[in-house]
Amino acid sequence: MITLNLREYQTIEPHLMIASASNGDAGSPHKHQNAVVDRPASDQSDAINWLNMVPKLERLPQKHRTTIAFESGADSRACEQFRLMQHRLVTARPAGGVVLITSPSAEDGKSLNCQNLAWALAEAGHKTLLLDLDLRRPSLLAALGGVCPQSIEQVLKGEVTPEAAIRSVGDLPLYIIGLDKAVSKPVPLLRAPELSNLLKWAQKNFQWVLLDAPPVLPVADVEQLLPSADLVLMVVRERVTRRAAVQRAAEMLGEHLSSLIFNDVTMSIAAGYGANYDRGYR
Repeated sequence: MITLNLREYQTIEPHLMIASASNGDAGSPHKHQNAVVDRPASDQSDAINWLNMVPKLERLPQKHRTTIAFESGADSRACEQFRLMQHRLVTARPAGGVVLITSPSAEDGKSLNCQNLAWALAEAGHKTLLLDLDLRRPSLLAALGGVCPQSIEQVLKGEVTPEAAIRSVGDLPLYIIGLDKAVSKPVPLLRAPELSNLLKWAQKNFQWVLLDAPPVLPVADVEQLLPSADLVLMVVRERVTRRAAVQRAAEMLGEHLSSLIFNDVTMSIAAGYGANYDRGYR
């Protein structure tokens, strides 16, 4: 069981990083239940295996609004950090695999991170497939534009093949199988043998398969997906996600949890911590 030492966190500006979950006493959940998650103190950096930081996406006018940093034209720093993130992911797992991205709650930014990490992998030449498995609240099609010829719901019901439902994204080796409306009862679909068949097909045909999974705490949907993932990343939004929620979600994910993504960074703070996270990878 993975336990997060939340007493190592102090209040500083919001940021985004990937850090491996550390062992330790999380303290009383009642003491921290109203506290939000913050950056680990600099003198605790050795306890956290930092993979990367990514700056917060700048706000664009509504007509140009997008969650894809690579499409906005205003976030070159964010793009570079997502590229660095994919590089370190590929270095850690050269053969690729299935990466499940989740979060304690629905507003932590998991879909944004899933979309941009997939884009960065594809931009680097890795054939990448995005699967929208947050069936109660799908968002990938809206973010990436267009519609799928058939939905992932139909694939999971056995009505169509994955080949019939897949669509490409731009000129990159990036593909998606999604849906444009919520599924009222997703658990039977996530338990169906068609999901296993879909993932086997995906692993055979793609180097990287990224699952935009449901959040951990509101529903039990994500538990159906954990055995299929090679890596499980949990997105935590600083100054939004409660410490108690992070702890509960980590306990529910258990040994499946690989790393944390801390979402929403300001560049001035990220730059000040560069030496610390670089040191961890020498």
